[in-house]
Amino acid sequence: MQINYFTIGIVITLLITLIVWIVKTDRKDEKNFEQQIIDRELKPREHPKPQKADKAM
Repeated sequence: MQINYFTIGIVITLLITLIVWIVKTDRKDEKNFEQQIIDRELKPREHPKPQKADKAM
């Protein structure tokens, strides 16, 4: 039984590349998700504008 090291090397290289790509994509998506949550949760409350008092006194 002969082992084809070239084919095994290609498969291992592709698997490592796939894992690295998945990890990078996950981290990027996680940062985007966290930013969306922060933006949604920390919006400043809108306060009604104060009405100007009449200076008729």
